[in-house]
Amino acid sequence: MALLIAPVLFICAVLYVAYPLLRETKEIGAPEHEKTDWEKTVQEKEDVVEALKDIDMDFRMGKLSRQDYQSLQSDFEQQAVEIFKRLESLHKKGGKPRKKKKS
Repeated sequence: MALLIAPVLFICAVLYVAYPLLRETKEIGAPEHEKTDWEKTVQEKEDVVEALKDIDMDFRMGKLSRQDYQSLQSDFEQQAVEIFKRLESLHKKGGKPRKKKKS
């Protein structure tokens, strides 16, 4: 059980420390405005995708056991599915439109 909790806590700690640093960099040149539900959901999606990449890298480097990797990956993939459903719902409600491909 400790082998499962330790990597999760480590990833959370890294994200907790790095988030304000990354956020301040983006806010320096950007005007202050309230984020829409669409923007918040897109940010959540980007965070989950980044976490999945980190988990994959940790597993490849041998920092996570196969069991921990599969457990964490399953949890974050579940979150990603929920976020994608929320994005689709926002799109159907008239949220930010998807970019059209140039033909």
